[in-house]
Amino acid sequence: MKIALIAPTPPDINAFGIRTISSVLKKEGYSTKIIFLPGGIEHLRFDGSYVYHYGEKALGQISDLCRDADLIGFSFMSQYFDRAVQVTDHLKKDFKDKPVIWGGTHPTCRPEESLAHCDIVCNGEGEHAVTELVEKMARGEDFTDTKGCWFKTPAGIKKNGPNRLVEDLDSLPFVDYDLENHYVYHWRSEDIIPVDREIMERQFPKLLYFKNRYLVSYRTMTSRGCPHRCSYCASSSMMKLRRRSVANVIEELEAALRKFPAIEQISFFDDTYFAAPAEYFEEFRDKYKKRIGLPFHAQCSPTTITERKMELLVDAGLVYTEMGIQTGSERIKKMYRRVVSNERMIEAAALITKYKDRMLMPDYHVILDNPWETKEDVLDTLKLLLKLPGKYNLQISSLIFFPGTELNDRARAEGILKDELNEVCRKPFTFPKATYLNYLIALSGFPAVPRRLLGILGSKPFVSIFESGKPSRFYEILFALTGKVRILGKGVAALLRGDFKRIVNFFRLPR
Repeated sequence: MKIALIAPTPPDINAFGIRTISSVLKKEGYSTKIIFLPGGIEHLRFDGSYVYHYGEKALGQISDLCRDADLIGFSFMSQYFDRAVQVTDHLKKDFKDKPVIWGGTHPTCRPEESLAHCDIVCNGEGEHAVTELVEKMARGEDFTDTKGCWFKTPAGIKKNGPNRLVEDLDSLPFVDYDLENHYVYHWRSEDIIPVDREIMERQFPKLLYFKNRYLVSYRTMTSRGCPHRCSYCASSSMMKLRRRSVANVIEELEAALRKFPAIEQISFFDDTYFAAPAEYFEEFRDKYKKRIGLPFHAQCSPTTITERKMELLVDAGLVYTEMGIQTGSERIKKMYRRVVSNERMIEAAALITKYKDRMLMPDYHVILDNPWETKEDVLDTLKLLLKLPGKYNLQISSLIFFPGTELNDRARAEGILKDELNEVCRKPFTFPKATYLNYLIALSGFPAVPRRLLGILGSKPFVSIFESGKPSRFYEILFALTGKVRILGKGVAALLRGDFKRIVNFFRLPR
């Protein structure tokens, strides 16, 4: 059996899901090929919503690479639905009898919609389900009873129950970074080219600026699932929380460093890395310092961060963390199922600020454009942000009703969400509406802007004059200019301290 795996991905090609499926299948003796299709603004067509398209040249090359495959698999999230549809439809025209399976968050949440384009949907975690499916195909058996999969049949859709979860994450082989039979879409030439070591190292993120350098970062995950059950997130509700052993994580990192010596920093991409107990981090600190010793990044939440964990992780090499604030409104927190007091958020920020001399500025995350929010709710968020101690960057996003979430169901029921394709799959969540209050929220993430000034601008007289709730061209321009000023300010600061390398390296970053 030969399996071609296709990953419509963001600009990087980490693609943990597809790489793990590949490694599991290879462990069982099957041949795999991975085709990464990263997207970028440069080949993005805008017709009222963002729609990604690949050229006929690239589509033809994808077909050539899949010609000898017995099964073609995709894994993707809702933002990459368009790309999965386009490539799948093209492959189905070229290979009418070659089965195509979709997996990942979006197909799991929208299996019947997905089966309008593909033949099989892997519903949930895929390692056991896909392995069982491929084994039955290889033996020539009826495979339509495979648990964890739904099938399009002449009699209609056959819906099988869930397959078992991988309880022991250490039992899985490390994600497939073997490079052999790995290909990537090169957007400048619109060719699908083989991935070699140089290309892979260029694809590793280089966005963490530490000790006068942009560091080459290796991303991995040490757990699956999430302790939270946020109403806007599908991933956390799909799986229970499981964790790899420290020994297993260290072994993976050592293998990655042997394969890619250019790696300079580790990024733990878990939904909430800090959810592990302090005892776990005690073991991690001792082994990581001795055997890896690189700076690393991890995400936390206000309810999982503690002083002991911060102490252990900073000692181990933590230099940068992100934390979800999301909202300062008590009413909206209940809606999001993130019931944590503002006081606790301030305490969590204070724990991070305590280590400001050894860490980069943290990033805090906030969700805007909630149709159920009032002006008072947004102002509560602004007031909370202005009370947070220390300096921080702010990552703001527009609320999207992702399939499989509680808020998606509510928005549909109330008629707020009418067109999921355009209002969800094609909606860029990093661009909130250009309104007065959203702009004030964005400014709160600029350490140079006086908080007292923002407090005045957020007072009732100013809000009553300037906040209409409707996006305007004026605030679109302000948002754009503010972003340019931020980059310029960093450049000027680098010049003043004689850090010319930062400016040179900035222009070398992937665009």
